[in-house]
Amino acid sequence: MMWTATAPVILYGAAHRGTMVSRYLRTKCNLIGFIDKRAAEIGTHEGMPVMSLAVADKRAIVIVCVNNIFEHESIALTLAAVGFGRIVFCPVDGSNMSWRSAEDRATMTRVYNDIIGERLNLPVEVPAFDGLFRPAYKDDALIEVAAEEVLAWIPALLACSRRNGNGVFQDSPMLTFFPYLELFKWFDGEVDATSDHYMNLYCRNAAEQFGIAQTAAWVDNVLKSRRQVYERMRQTESIDPLFFVSHAVRADWNEDESHFNMDSGKHRAAFLIHRKRSLVPLRLSVADYEAYLNRPVLQSLIEHMTQENVIELPYPVMHSYFLKVSYRAESSYYETLLKLCRAFVLANFRNTGRVTLKGVILGVKCAELEPLAQAFAILGCAVHYEYKESEFDRNVRNLYRISDRFTRKDHVLDKCDFALDEWVSQ
Repeated sequence: MMWTATAPVILYGAAHRGTMVSRYLRTKCNLIGFIDKRAAEIGTHEGMPVMSLAVADKRAIVIVCVNNIFEHESIALTLAAVGFGRIVFCPVDGSNMSWRSAEDRATMTRVYNDIIGERLNLPVEVPAFDGLFRPAYKDDALIEVAAEEVLAWIPALLACSRRNGNGVFQDSPMLTFFPYLELFKWFDGEVDATSDHYMNLYCRNAAEQFGIAQTAAWVDNVLKSRRQVYERMRQTESIDPLFFVSHAVRADWNEDESHFNMDSGKHRAAFLIHRKRSLVPLRLSVADYEAYLNRPVLQSLIEHMTQENVIELPYPVMHSYFLKVSYRAESSYYETLLKLCRAFVLANFRNTGRVTLKGVILGVKCAELEPLAQAFAILGCAVHYEYKESEFDRNVRNLYRISDRFTRKDHVLDKCDFALDEWVSQ
C-alpha cells in the first residue's frame, strides 16, 4: 500500500511515544486522532480525539506507538482482527512469527524507524497487513545438536534429582529442593530463610556416616564453604553468562514420571531457580529429548491453535516449541509459582515430614489459575478443580502428560491440603 500525505492516520497509544510521534507527524500527514484503551477517560489528547477500537475508522493507517516493542506484534494482530488492514509497527527479533518475505520485514522496519527517527518522507510504500506474517512453531530450546546428544533449555519444572546421599530427595523436582533454595535465600539475607534445612537434611547425615564431630566450628566451616560456592556462581553469572550453558549437566528422561533426572549439578540448577530462571540447560540423548517433545500431542495442540486462530497464548506454555510465543502477561506467573511452591513445600514438610509434593491434594477454584494448577501437577500434586477447563487447557495438560492428575469436583475445598482461590488470581 502507498502511504500518502492525504491518507488518514491514527496513532495507537496516547502516552509518551504517541505524543512524540504526533508532534512530529501532524504537519507531515493527515493525522486524525489516537486509539487508546483509556479513551473513555481521556477524550482528547494533543487537540485530537482519543478513540476506542470500536469507533476508530478502519480505513485509516494505524501506527503502533507503544514504547514496549514486544507488544507491537500482538497489538497489530488485535487491530487486524477487528478490521484494520493498514498497520505500521516495529518487528521484533526473536518472536515466533514467520514473515511473508524478508523484504516486507525490512520495509516495515525501515518505515517505523523513519517515523521514530523523524526522517519520514511521504509518499512511502508500506507492506499490506493481510498475509504479512503468521505464527511459526519451531524448536527454540536447542542450543547444540550432535549425532547422539543435544544441549537444550529445559523447563525448570522438569529438572529433578536422581539421588542424594540419604535418599530423602530421591526423584524430587529442583523447584521443591527447599534445603538448597532456603540456603541461597539465607545467603541473600532474607529474614525468614534459614540454613537449618540444608545442615539437617544433608550435612549432618554425611557427618554421622564418617564420624565427624558436629561442632559449632564444623557448622561454620560448612556454611562458609557453601557461601563461597554461591558467591562464585553469582559472580560468574555476571561476568560469564554462558558458564551454566557450557557446564550443563547430563540428564535422562524418566518415562514413568515425565521429567528429567540429573545425577549432579543440583547446586547450579537450584541457583538458577533461585535467580528466577524458568529454564535450565541440560545435556540429553537425542532419544530422550525426542520423547520429552511428545510430538503427537504437540501437533494436536498446534492444529487446535491454528483452527481457533490462537495467536497469543492465554498463559505461558513451558515447552520447546512455545518459548518465543507471545502470551498474556496479566499476572506474575513464574514469580507467583515460586512463592507458592516455597510456601506449600515448607508447610508440607513442617506438617508431615515429607519433602516433596507427591500425594498432596491441591484445590483450585477458578479457571484463571489453570497454569499454576498445571505447574503443581507437574510437581506431583493431585489437582481437584472446580471450573470448566477449555480445550486449550486439555491439550496443554496432555502435552505435559499430567491429565490423570486432574479431577473435577464441585467443592474442591472440602478435602484438600492446599488451595488456590480467587485471591491468588488477583
